[in-house]
Amino acid sequence: MNRTGQRRRMGPEGDASSAWLWLAGSALCLLLLLLPEAPALAQADWFRPPADVGQPSRAAPPQRARQPPPQPRRQQQAAPVRQAPAQQPRGWNPFQPLIDLFQPQDEPRYAPGRPRDLGPPPPAVAAPARPAVETPAEPRGSVYATAAAARAERGEDLKGIVLVLGDEYADVLAQGLADAFAADRKDIAVVGHAESGSGFAPAGTYDWISEARRLVASEAPSAVVMFAGSADLAPIQDTGGAAELFDERWRAIYGRRIDELLLGLKLQGRPVVLVGLPPVDDAAASERNARLNELLSERAERAGVIFVEVWDGFVDENGQFMMSGPAVDGQRRRLRTANGLGFTRAGGRKLAFFVDRELGPRLEHEELPVPGDPVAARPSIIMLTGAGAGISARALAGAPGPAPASPSPPPPGEAQDGALRLLVRGEPLPAVSGRTDDFSWTPPRRADESAAAQAAPESTGAAKTAP
Repeated sequence: MNRTGQRRRMGPEGDASSAWLWLAGSALCLLLLLLPEAPALAQADWFRPPADVGQPSRAAPPQRARQPPPQPRRQQQAAPVRQAPAQQPRGWNPFQPLIDLFQPQDEPRYAPGRPRDLGPPPPAVAAPARPAVETPAEPRGSVYATAAAARAERGEDLKGIVLVLGDEYADVLAQGLADAFAADRKDIAVVGHAESGSGFAPAGTYDWISEARRLVASEAPSAVVMFAGSADLAPIQDTGGAAELFDERWRAIYGRRIDELLLGLKLQGRPVVLVGLPPVDDAAASERNARLNELLSERAERAGVIFVEVWDGFVDENGQFMMSGPAVDGQRRRLRTANGLGFTRAGGRKLAFFVDRELGPRLEHEELPVPGDPVAARPSIIMLTGAGAGISARALAGAPGPAPASPSPPPPGEAQDGALRLLVRGEPLPAVSGRTDDFSWTPPRRADESAAAQAAPESTGAAKTAP
């Protein structure tokens, strides 16, 4: 009998039962696919009895799901241990996996990405406090307004005074030197006198040529530091007209001012330090500062004073201006202010490093004047006087004026005075035989020639008296 005939014999009841079975199987398969653990249950061992049939159940029913990842050791130790209730032995049932799908579990299932409920977290344990390592604070020095105030506070411990003069840069340098001396030279005090916007130009608001001499004479310092010039980078106006910046006439006028200032300070008998200008955050202004430093260095070398160049301490390896850089303690710190012109306290301390490098050996090894003693000028020039002949010193130095009157004949003893003959009468000094200025030369004579020369006059005289 063929298949068509078989269907006709089954009737409509058979077709309905087959459809219901097909729908039930389809629904079961769909349910197994939608459930999260369906792949684990849809295995070949669906009807295989589990291994714990007839045995007491363990802490949790066997699951095919992936075990949760291990929790941190601290939480595992602190989490309470849960005891599963004892269960009676169960028999084997081939539909038990399907029953477990719809029966609530004693313990919630583990879902990936959601941690298992382990109870409240353990109390946080505070880490042991480490002893704080304190960085020693950098010593801070004091800048005194006058030398008298420094002597009153330091007393007998004061061995020397450094006087810092100049514009607003001198204020920062004075504080930097005070900080440096507070750590290394506690017996040296710093006295600062700064005038903002001042300089060495003739049209300046402050005459440093006369005021510097007055301050050195009144304060009696052990050394003098001069730091100014940033306000001088402008044309100079005088009776001859305007001299443009750095032209030949400007350099001559400004150079004479520097020479007069340095000579006046040097005559006070103290070591003098002239500090060059630093770079600034402007290429054109930095170029002008560099050109002025060349002139200052040339004049300082001519006057025999110390010139300190601070340029390299405030530029990078490419010679470019830098706002921050290595400080004297080796750390990278902010050295310049926001406008690119001024200095921070760390920058002032670095300025002082360059000055102290040149001035320090002189403060340590040279015999310093005692603070408070009057300034004793060292003989730097020869004073020409004509007191012996009644001629003024200006006339002897070549100053214009009426010609001096003819001096009276000197006394016999004064006629032999070589200084008077040289300076007043202009007569050359007699040459000393054998000295380098003795240009006379007499050829040597033999002994027989000398005897004949001596006998010749006698024979000539005898011949004249003969009849």
